[in-house]
Order: sequence, then structure tokens, then C-alpha cells
Amino acid sequence: MAALWLIPAAMLLAALLHLPYGYYTLLRLVVCLTAAIVAFQSWPKNQAWAIAFGLVALLFNPLIIVALDRETWAPIDVGVAMMYLSHWWLVGRQAKSHE
Repeated sequence: MAALWLIPAAMLLAALLHLPYGYYTLLRLVVCLTAAIVAFQSWPKNQAWAIAFGLVALLFNPLIIVALDRETWAPIDVGVAMMYLSHWWLVGRQAKSHE
């Protein structure tokens, strides 16, 4: 189930390249959906993670678009990718070992 964290993280890092607009629409869908899933699964055990991923889901919401320029999105994309990887490393891997 590592794909829940690794796919959006890879997509966020790929977003640093100059890609067609459709890619960024797909990115919003994937990040919003996976962030909402992680937030839901994290509540109430890991409230800080749940709130952080809930805010990510809102930021990447494909229905109410937050319009920012590329220079602003770049550090956000990297930061959110690192957040996914950190959560996978600290929480996701532990959950896998308890199954």
C-alpha cells in the first residue's frame, strides 16, 4: 500500500518539470484524493498528520482551484512531496509491519 504515499510524492516532484496543463489537473485529483484518505486514516490517532493532510487536500482541491504561479507552486510541491515521504517513512511502514 506504499503507493498511497509514493505515487503522489513522485507526481509532485515531476510537477517541477514543464508539463502540459492536463498533468497538473491530474496531479490535483491524485493529491487531493490521497491526502484526504491519509487524513481520514490518521484521525484520531495522529491528529497533527490528519490536520496537515486535510489542509493539503484543501490546497490541491480540483473543484475550488487555488491559483498560484509556478514559482510559488514549486516549493509547495517539494514540501508536500517530502510530507508524503515522511509520513510513509514514520507511519506507513510501521502500519505495514503490524499487519
